[in-house]
Amino acid sequence: MAAGAFGAVPLRGYAADVVNIGGLYPTTGSMAQIGTGCVAAAKLAVDMINEAGGIKSLGGAKLNLIISDVQSDTTVTRTETDRLITGNKLSAIHGCFASALTLIASEVCERAKVPIITGSSSDQLNKGRKFTFTPFARASQFARAQLQMAKLVSDQPKVAVIFENTAFGTSTSNGLKELAPGEGVEIVMFEPYSAGFTDAGPLINKVKASGANALFSVSYLNDLILIVRTVKQVGLNVAINGGSGGFVIPDFYKNVGKLAEGLQGVAHWNHDMSPDCQKVNEAYKKITGDFLFEYAGGLVAQTFMLAEALERAASADPQKVREALSTLDVSSGYAAMAPGGRVKFEPDGKNAYGRPVGVQWQNGDLASVFPKEDARAPLIKS
Repeated sequence: MAAGAFGAVPLRGYAADVVNIGGLYPTTGSMAQIGTGCVAAAKLAVDMINEAGGIKSLGGAKLNLIISDVQSDTTVTRTETDRLITGNKLSAIHGCFASALTLIASEVCERAKVPIITGSSSDQLNKGRKFTFTPFARASQFARAQLQMAKLVSDQPKVAVIFENTAFGTSTSNGLKELAPGEGVEIVMFEPYSAGFTDAGPLINKVKASGANALFSVSYLNDLILIVRTVKQVGLNVAINGGSGGFVIPDFYKNVGKLAEGLQGVAHWNHDMSPDCQKVNEAYKKITGDFLFEYAGGLVAQTFMLAEALERAASADPQKVREALSTLDVSSGYAAMAPGGRVKFEPDGKNAYGRPVGVQWQNGDLASVFPKEDARAPLIKS
């Protein structure tokens, strides 16, 4: 990344100012691998926008990405969001991957009246906020998609739900519990566990005893790896839907290998959804060697949404950018890279067209398999 890539460019006798965008990601701590991938995607998106001429309504102003490491920690997230806003003239922020971190960052952004756009899925992000925008599926929608996918593998799904006791785990699992009866799915086990555990044996033995024919694990990466390995070790023959989180990133496959084949999940973005997604995926692969995973892919789309809002606002003022985001309606180009192909924000900041896509590990890659209109490959029944 050339240092001059974000510099001001002289235009007919005057210099276009840069437009500062903040990025809050955990590049150290337990979520560092995800955070590092997000930063690579954020830089790629900014480069694409700048190389295409920057923000034309602002005289070709270039986007300048200012990254802050939230260290996978809620306290650090609060101080870093505050520091990023007070120390820089920002037009908008994106972040933070984990819902528990994003909920805190969005509180700070709301008070400072700086818009934040996020791929985090907690439904709490759409309650009482005016500067928070969520272009992708909500946790409750993920839950419904998982329940519907359970019926692809069994006529009478009996599901064991295990979930980590965090904002992400509890909001997603509560959604599963509330929606299951209406979807004709029986939940035979509903069990929280402490994130970052070292022995999944007792938990998986409970799953075995429950008589479940499907397992939903609402977990981030390290826990999920342990759970999948333990399921195989105890010889439990059960269809697994790993939801989103750690399940839909390249590192999951790197860690469990062939054990991942045929496992299902849900995502708010997948790299095979459209020709634009595939194009961005190829560019990201060249930089990192891995496919563009869910959160990072959504982040590229979000950066283009911000660029679109800046174009329409013709101003770098955060309140004007917020106004432009609130009336955004895109259905083509990189800003529309979302399941369903359209982004239009409702008054509570959520995308009226947001929905998840069901995915499955096939030959070391994630294929979109659900719903029918978003499927890019047939579901493989194991």
